Amino acid sequence: METGKMINCISNRLRNRSQEVHTQLGIGSAQGKILNYVLVESEAHSVYQKDLEREFGLRPSTVTEMLNALEQKKLIQRVSDEWDGRYKKIVFTEKARSMKDRIRQEVEETEHLLLQGITEQEKQEFLCIAGKMLQNLEAERTNEK
Repeated sequence: METGKMINCISNRLRNRSQEVHTQLGIGSAQGKILNYVLVESEAHSVYQKDLEREFGLRPSTVTEMLNALEQKKLIQRVSDEWDGRYKKIVFTEKARSMKDRIRQEVEETEHLLLQGITEQEKQEFLCIAGKMLQNLEAERTNEK
């Protein structure tokens, strides 16, 4: 099987798996990924729209659309940065906090399932190779601009 096809198959299975949980929570799959990122990353640092664009490789208009939907569902808020009011931090609400455990559980279950029968060395080799593949794609994308 071709490398890209295998990666695509894995990606599709992962998306389908997370879709079930996100549907139960009343959010779309892409919204779930964004919300999970905000829930996890905002514990360590402030999260801004640019972070989401970079992390997920999405256009600003696409991220704005998803953030609007999450805001309408009262899962996030955009608040002015205390240092520079032009920037809006993305913060999760109490309603989102209540969903965090279920989202994290799905991520951990999926990680466990993915790594069944795989040694730590194999995992590290895979991450190294996948990282190089991502760098190759990013380098091409940067050269196109």
